[in-house]
Amino acid sequence: MSTAAFNLRRYGRTSSVDRHDFAQWVVPLQGELAFELEGRGARLDVWQGAFVAPSAGHAQCALQDDRFLIVDCPAALLDDDTLDRLARHPVLALPAPVRAMARRVCAATSEKIDPAVVAREMPVLLEAFSLAGSATRLQAVCARIERQPGQAWPVERIAAEVGVSGSRVHALFRHAFGLSPQAWLSSCRLRWARGQLAGTDLAIAQIAQHAGYSEQSALTRALRREWGMSPAEYRRRQRQ
Repeated sequence: MSTAAFNLRRYGRTSSVDRHDFAQWVVPLQGELAFELEGRGARLDVWQGAFVAPSAGHAQCALQDDRFLIVDCPAALLDDDTLDRLARHPVLALPAPVRAMARRVCAATSEKIDPAVVAREMPVLLEAFSLAGSATRLQAVCARIERQPGQAWPVERIAAEVGVSGSRVHALFRHAFGLSPQAWLSSCRLRWARGQLAGTDLAIAQIAQHAGYSEQSALTRALRREWGMSPAEYRRRQRQ
């Protein structure tokens, strides 16, 4: 492909492994996506997306009421360093400008997105994930939190991982994501817990403990607040 393309998509319960010779971003707009990239599983939602490098095998599973912005991007639009960095760390905390861009695209167009919209909005995506992007220096610590959300992650530890003071890391997270470090941690814990509810038979109390919640009721409150259902209801819905 010679130019970038935007598509709004919904995915079903199953898919085959796909590969293509262009790069691709997956930006959730609604709901969530169980995503597998080169054998590595991830759960994507409005706070977390993914980058698919050229020729990387990927598959996904979602519910019918979910919606995603898919950005197909010629590899030539990315410099070698950026392409290599994104390929090595493909699960991405979504910067606030990218989330806002995706909402604009979704609100302003039908399923077929005008090339003029792509030309206007594509630089937002490229800038956000460039070396100078506001969220780039935070991606590594976000990935570590994502892998181990149940660990203790006080602001001081997050700041030390980034190499800045506690007040500075607050400012960096607010600027990049529109969230505090602890709010980002909460989103990671809830995302991990949802994955366990959907994909395992672990007791809900165990999932809550391993995710870093003080008790099962804390997980229940968080899931009800963000998703409008209890853990048991969420598990049933995922398995219907």
